[in-house]
Amino acid sequence: MQNNIQQLREEFKGKVARLNDYLWGAGLKDPVTRIQQISFLFFLKMMEEQDIAMEKEEKLTGHKHKSIFAGKNEKFRWSRWREKTGQTLYKFVRDEVFPFIEDLHNGHTNIRQIFHGAKLLIPDEITLKRTIEIIDTIEFSRLDTDIKGDLYESLLASIESAGELGQFLTPRHIIRAIIEMVNPKIGETIFDPACGSAGFLITSYEWLKFKNSDPKNIEERDGRKIGYGDKLNKEQWKFLTEKTFHGYDVDPEMVRLALMNLILHGIEGAHIRRKDTVAGAEDEEDLRRFDIVLTNPPFAGKVDRERIKPTLPVKSNKTQVLFLGYVINSLKPNGRAGIILPEGSRSKNQLLGIQKKTHA
Repeated sequence: MQNNIQQLREEFKGKVARLNDYLWGAGLKDPVTRIQQISFLFFLKMMEEQDIAMEKEEKLTGHKHKSIFAGKNEKFRWSRWREKTGQTLYKFVRDEVFPFIEDLHNGHTNIRQIFHGAKLLIPDEITLKRTIEIIDTIEFSRLDTDIKGDLYESLLASIESAGELGQFLTPRHIIRAIIEMVNPKIGETIFDPACGSAGFLITSYEWLKFKNSDPKNIEERDGRKIGYGDKLNKEQWKFLTEKTFHGYDVDPEMVRLALMNLILHGIEGAHIRRKDTVAGAEDEEDLRRFDIVLTNPPFAGKVDRERIKPTLPVKSNKTQVLFLGYVINSLKPNGRAGIILPEGSRSKNQLLGIQKKTHA
């Protein structure tokens, strides 16, 4: 069994690497664009696989399933349009499939958000057809969420190792060390105001599952212990996957990557928004308070003083200091935070793992 899982993992990893190299060679030099385009097509195929699985479940359980591909939408199934070729294929995917997914009204809020304003950027019909052919050989239904999530992370990491995406990714061993110190618990809300590709949120999810697993069900994988959260009851699972995780990022493309990463890890109900966290107009979201804040804010930037949110408890135009102020404001009384800051941030409130000691 373990050999089969490893074989699937290596097979998928090889195909993802081929896709990445192929799109780079076709002219998509920007790493975020490559990941984005690969991910869009992944989701288009996975949505049909998921729909087929739910149809089978309906027959077995009697639970009603309303297919997103019912009636006139049948033409949007991956299996219906993958055989098209040339300009017919290219125009159909660009002008019909993408708008259809963006306009979904079937409870797929985060899928709609991923595809909001999405554009097909693969440069020509030949490249699109070859990309589809490679993805068509991947059976996502054979991969559990842990494998899919791990492999998506490996795609991000492979680009980071090439020096292309390092500013978006925090090393996982640092994230794990911070989370171990902060020690999130089931029932607590977790927030990252500069979430990037959602590394802190996903690693927190893995930590919470690990801490709520029977020891006999814990596995060793790539040097870390993985648990499945088998001790969690139904209400705890619902809170974990739908209410626990929140994040902002100023870059809409990073919001897409974060949502894709979260969904592939099995977190379909995360609340991720595009938001300029420390600058611009304030809204009711800025009044929200969380049990835990985990973040690696941008270090190098500066903000014009007239754009800084007036309620921040610090005075500075440096982004890392402003984010620290936002973190302090975002914590509930006795909330906990783990923050990565550059050397030289000397205020005692800027230390890693600050704990907010306030009273209602």
